[in-house]
Amino acid sequence: MLLIPIAGFSSRIISNEPLLIAISVGLAYLVVPAYLLHIWPARKRANVKSMHDALLAGELVTVEHQVSQVAQIDEMEDEGFHFLLTTESGDTLFLSGQDLYGPVDRKGFPSTRVRIFSNVVSGLRYGIEPLGLPLESWPVYESLTLEQLRSKDALEDGTYYKQSIPDLVLKLGLRMAPSGATHNVA
Repeated sequence: MLLIPIAGFSSRIISNEPLLIAISVGLAYLVVPAYLLHIWPARKRANVKSMHDALLAGELVTVEHQVSQVAQIDEMEDEGFHFLLTTESGDTLFLSGQDLYGPVDRKGFPSTRVRIFSNVVSGLRYGIEPLGLPLESWPVYESLTLEQLRSKDALEDGTYYKQSIPDLVLKLGLRMAPSGATHNVA
């Protein structure tokens, strides 16, 4: 898009056609883009550390939980699995994300005991490790609607809630998934 205006302006100054083409192309494809990249503010990169770097920096935290009850919320598109876990303290932990695909596909999660790896500074969850016996069945609810995701009561990944799973299901207005009331491991 820059070539035509530059060539038009340069043609008033330069009468030699091969020189006009060379200067116009050089300005349009090299000089102007290089200048714009130089003055354009650099995008700030997120300070995301690898799990190894977080360990070395003392930012890696691991938390283990005994799990007594589990419920799954169907995913919308490909944002990852959503699970509600009742922990030993009676709180409900909401875990959500694509990092749950692996443990679920290996039939290790959900389980009676889990270890969660995260960065204490950034809050980034690196993953989970199922430690206990895999659960054989759990209730599955329909996916969250856009309205539920935008509400002030929306669930947040890695957050502990004082309400029990049935109370959260009622509060969010979740309905059992039509594919069956429970997920059974085959």
